[in-house]
Amino acid sequence: MITLEGLLADPPKLHIPSSRPAELTNQWKLSDEELLFIKSHVSKSSKTLETGAGCSTILFAMLGSRHTCIVPDQSLVGRICAFCKEKQIPTVNLKFIIDISERVLPKLKDRGFDLVLIDGRHGFPQPFLDWYYASDLLKIGGYVIIDDLHIWMCEVLMNFLLSEEDWKLAHESLGGCAFQKLGNSAHNKEWAFQRFVTKRSRQYSLSAKGRYLIGLLRRHNYSLFCSILKLAAQSALTGKFGQRPKGRR
Repeated sequence: MITLEGLLADPPKLHIPSSRPAELTNQWKLSDEELLFIKSHVSKSSKTLETGAGCSTILFAMLGSRHTCIVPDQSLVGRICAFCKEKQIPTVNLKFIIDISERVLPKLKDRGFDLVLIDGRHGFPQPFLDWYYASDLLKIGGYVIIDDLHIWMCEVLMNFLLSEEDWKLAHESLGGCAFQKLGNSAHNKEWAFQRFVTKRSRQYSLSAKGRYLIGLLRRHNYSLFCSILKLAAQSALTGKFGQRPKGRR
């Protein structure tokens, strides 16, 4: 059977790039650092979950964890299973759910996962949806891995978790990161208790107010821009600069 070292040295070509639909590529595999993190934190007694699929799925099979993989691409699953069969990697503990994660995760009955890998679709707001629903399924003390930090949505999710006491950064590389779950409250808090949100909201942040005014100018909304400046001057004169006038929303 293939080793992790062999998998890293010669990763299979599993994905079809949109620019060259007739070819397969291995350029979209999970970073080596995150694959090594999985190896050091997953065993046969682990229960794991993944959105997306690829070399990481093969590694979960090699480690023998009870693994659930949510991926909408049936042909990709076929290539993964064919590779595992060729390399004599058991797939008995692999469970594939062929669907998009935002439909599957809210209905998933299984809970108490030891590790969750978020590596499905990366458009807004997909990584946040995957994290939001998977957070309830992950046990306290378990880990969530976020891949592709070069994509803005994934980096924003990492920065949000850095601001939350219920999540502890356990690993970071150029490609991805891993957080350990310490509590259950982070994604159920109201916005005023989420530091990441309050620091970027106009109610509390002067820089957010400035960004909003600049945005109004870019959108050529000069009447609202002037109205806000007038309100700001009035509130400053009454010692309540930055507060929203009563009766306005």
